[in-house]
Amino acid sequence: MNGATISLQLPAGLYTKLETLAQEEHTEPVVFLTQLIETASQHRAWTNDLAALRNQIAQDGGLKIGNTKEEVVERLRQTRREIFEAEYAHLY
Repeated sequence: MNGATISLQLPAGLYTKLETLAQEEHTEPVVFLTQLIETASQHRAWTNDLAALRNQIAQDGGLKIGNTKEEVVERLRQTRREIFEAEYAHLY
């Protein structure tokens, strides 16, 4: 941790919960808070990346796997056949 610090006022009940959670993790409250913030930041980045990927897929016309359960199953079977033919057809 760098040398700069600030004071943060927390409700007593919240601080008690923080201390309890930190003790369960065998760490200090500040270290525990740091871990929580890093985890939340990483989760937000993943969520943003997933949203961007979903938008890109939608802009490119979707996955084209079908709208009904039957269409999806048929597309998966077709893909499996294509993979089999590409990988193993030369053996027959």
